[in-house]
Formats: sequence, structure tokens, C-alpha cells
Amino acid sequence: MKAGNFLRRVLHRPRRFTLVAAAASITLAATTSITTAAWTDNEWVRSAVGVSSPGDCSTNTMFTNQSWARQLQGTVLNTSLDTVAGVQGLTVLNNGTTATRTPLSATLVPGTTDAYVTKIPVSVLGSSPISVGLGLGLPVGGVGTYTQWARSDNSGQAHGASGLVSDQTGAVDVAGTAQGAATAPKSASISLGNILPASLAGVTLEVGAVASSSQLDGCDMVNGWPTLDPTPESQRQYGIAGLDLNAAVPAVGTLSTQGASLVGAVPTQLNALLGTGGLTTGITDGISALLNPVLGSLQLGSINTTATLSAPDLTGVTALMTESMTDGIVTVNLGTGTVRVNIASLAGGTLGLNGMEANHAVVLDAAMTTAVTNRVTALLDSWKNRVLTALTTALRSVTLNANTNITLKLAGLNVATIGVKIGPSSLGQFLDGNAVAPVVTSEVLGLDLGGVVAALLTPITSLLLTGTNTVVKNVLNATIFNTGLIANLGSSLQLLITPVINAVGPILTAVRTLVAINVNVQPDQAWPGAKPADVTAAAGEYKVSALRVGLVDSAGLLSLQLGSSSAGPVALAVP
Repeated sequence: MKAGNFLRRVLHRPRRFTLVAAAASITLAATTSITTAAWTDNEWVRSAVGVSSPGDCSTNTMFTNQSWARQLQGTVLNTSLDTVAGVQGLTVLNNGTTATRTPLSATLVPGTTDAYVTKIPVSVLGSSPISVGLGLGLPVGGVGTYTQWARSDNSGQAHGASGLVSDQTGAVDVAGTAQGAATAPKSASISLGNILPASLAGVTLEVGAVASSSQLDGCDMVNGWPTLDPTPESQRQYGIAGLDLNAAVPAVGTLSTQGASLVGAVPTQLNALLGTGGLTTGITDGISALLNPVLGSLQLGSINTTATLSAPDLTGVTALMTESMTDGIVTVNLGTGTVRVNIASLAGGTLGLNGMEANHAVVLDAAMTTAVTNRVTALLDSWKNRVLTALTTALRSVTLNANTNITLKLAGLNVATIGVKIGPSSLGQFLDGNAVAPVVTSEVLGLDLGGVVAALLTPITSLLLTGTNTVVKNVLNATIFNTGLIANLGSSLQLLITPVINAVGPILTAVRTLVAINVNVQPDQAWPGAKPADVTAAAGEYKVSALRVGLVDSAGLLSLQLGSSSAGPVALAVP
């Protein structure tokens, strides 16, 4: 008797454990996110105690057997993938004497007589409907890494594996290390928009590297003889490196392009502030208000201000209009006009979508939709604040030069003029109180008998020296910084952000309503709700698919299983 079976049966209970063939981070072809996949054993089945003999379950030749592996299975755009050359999978049958494989092009695993391996050829990736509905990633190095591996022994053991698996042993390997590669391609980019354009235009499901493995031991030792085990020991594992929902959202593109237009208009708006009612008017009015309390018997005649501003460098602000931002679950990419949702992390546990019970349904329910909407809101609020901060920084570097000319009257006659030269200093220096001191010059017009006018000018010029830059600071805050130009841009951006937030929920709702997603698909186990017609297995076949994606009411348009494998059925060979 096999030692593992003996110990298990003595303990009189099933054993559950986690089989980790490989758990490593990978870089997927269409994303910059890093995903760790773990491969979890989901089923052990116990059988009766037997008695050991020299003829054991590893050396007998009493059984017929079958194993199977297939990376892609199903129907896409009303076309069965069975009709697409190169994706029909691998079947290995053992008639009790020899193992045969289908297709004949499958390669015998070195050192074995009953294990074969085959890969999906690169040429298949451009085939319709694969190119239209799926868009497979190009395998690393230009050679197939979508491996299909199967072994069938006449001693009652069977093993099938597909996806990123070892060519030699069939062990699952998410990092692609069996191929000597550090990265692995995505398994599929399911273009829901090509399948249901009216409902899901621009929406794709991006599936990361997947793998599955099914192993079966159908041999049982009873009274010293190998017999067919009525409840055979089986192991089924699966792994999904990532699952993302990527949606083209027109409102995101609008935010990017119109946001860039708003930023591009800032220099023109700055120049407009130099005209009537803007920055210069504010400085004039502020200096007038500053002087009125100290004029004494003098009156203001005329006062006017002219100013120039250097051109702002808005490069940093413009770059934000095409930024990609993420919180690890949701990514908003302004450059591509898309919103991406990491479904594996959102709907899964600490291992993403791995370690789930058989036939686990991935449902983007109302709570998840709300969570995604809130995340989009938080990302865009943070982005808007970064835009305004970057704009503030850019405008603080703008240089201001200004001149204010004042005429003073006494008894209705012009008796003096005052010139105030402001700057040159950056707007930030004015705001921080570090601007250069103004240069104030005064001139008495005509005769100043007794020096009356000169005496009246002294407190006025002193106040202009100490108070002018404060006037400029207050005007800058009113027209550009605290209120005015920057605040107006923030309000305009918010008007563009709101449609993005409002667009996300309906997309997720449409996916939830139209698309069914299940992981760890095992046809012989309980299914949540009505089981789809394509989820089938023969009696005695222990089958597992890493992922199934299908339309709820239109299986012909999409009914796809990724990373499938099975072991069995096993039967006694007919003499």
C-alpha cells in the first residue's frame, strides 16, 4: 500500500492541505500591477483500507485511464473554439497497455512513456474570433507558454494541467520559471464591447496568467490486490494571477482634453488681469484706501497703475492632464480615457481570487459598485488638489513689475506727484512678505511756501514704503490665489469630474447584470444558481477550470473557460 494512503486511512479522516507548486509575483502584459498567485488544493476523497502486497498501486497494469488539459474552451461570438486550429487541447488515453495522445503533434515528456505536452502556437493568437473577442497576450519570448500537459498511467493514476505549468512535471508555475522567463503573458483580454457593443462598449476583462491541475489515483489495495477505488483520491488546484475590468469612459477623455484646455487658457487669463477690473485696478484701489486716512488737507487727484507679468511655466500642470492614478484597486488613466478595476483584489481575499471554494461566483454587487465609485471620487479629488497645487506653484514663480502714479491736490490745485515702483518680485515673494521694497518718489509742483506740502507728503510716502507690498499681496489673493483664477479653475475641473464619477456605477451594474464570472470551476460540485450548459464533466472525471466567463443570457456570444484540466475516469482494464 502507498505510504500516504496508509497514513491517511489509519487516521480515518480526509486530509486537506495547501499544495504550492509555485507562488510568485509576475508582471502582466497589459498592466503595471504586480500579482501573487497561490495554488490551493480543493478536494481530497477517502477510500477504504486495504492490505499491502508486492503488487501495489504504483506497479500494477490493471486500469484504463484518461487525462485532459486545455487552456481555452468554449464559444466566442457564436463560434466554438473547437473549430479553431491549435486550441483543441490535449487528451491522453491509456488502454491498460499503452498511452496515446490527441493531437498527435503533442510531444512526449522526456523520461516517460505516458506523459505528453503541447502548447498553443503563436499563430493562433491572430485567429478570429480569438483576435476579436479575446486578444490573447503574446507568449514570452515568442514561444508558447500556454502549456497543456497530461499523463495517464495504467496503474490508475492520471494527471492533467494547463496554463503556466512545468513542461516536465505538470506542476503549476505562475512566474513562468519553467520557461526561464521572468514575466508571463495575460491569459486573455475578453472584449465585452466587441461582443455586446450596445451595452458594454469599450469594456474588457483582462485575465492574468492562469493555471490548473487535476490529479487522480483510482487504484485501491484490497486483500493484497489492486482494485478500482470507488471513491478515488483526487487533488484539484487552480490559480489566477489577476483579473481586471478595464472600461473606456468618454467622460475621462473629456476631463483630460478639456482640463488641458482650461490650463492652456491660464496665460490669457493672467494677461486679462492687467486690464481694467483686474490686478491693476485692485492695486490702484488698495493704494487709494491705504492713503485716504493720512492725506490730511490733501486730496487724491488721479491715481493709476500699470503692470507686467512674466509668462508662467505650466509644464507640470499640463502633465497632470494625462496622468494615470491608482490606489491599488482602481486606476483612472486620463491619457487613455479609461477606468480599471482590480476585481481580483476587490472581490477576492488576501490571495486575490485564489483559495476560493468550488464554483465561487465573482459578483460586482451594489456594495462593490459603491466602493469603486468612492475610490474614483477620492482619486479625482486628490488629482484636482494636485492640479491646483501645481498651478499655485507655477503662478508663484511669475514675476510682477508695476508702477503706480499718484497726483495730490490742495484747494483744488495739483500740488504734488508720487511715483511707486513695485517689484520686480515673484508673486510668491509678495505672498510670503519677501518682495523687494517699493521705490517711492515724490515731487512738489510749483512753490511750496513754508514747506506745507512737503510736510504733508512725509506720512504719505512713509506709508507707501511700508504698506504697498501688503496691498499687492491682498490683491493677488483676491484675483489669483485664495479666490479668483485658481479657485475658478478648480470649480471648472469639478464640473468635468462629476460625469466621470457618475459613469462608473452604470458600467459595473451592466457587467453584473450581463456577465457571469466563476473561479475554481468544478462541474461535479454544487453550483450557485442554475449551472450553465457548458459546465459539464463525464462520470468519474475530476475536472477543474481556473476561470469561467459567460454572458448570462447569450452563451453563444460568450461562454469561455480558461485554464482547464481533468483526470479520469479510471476503469478496470478488460482482459
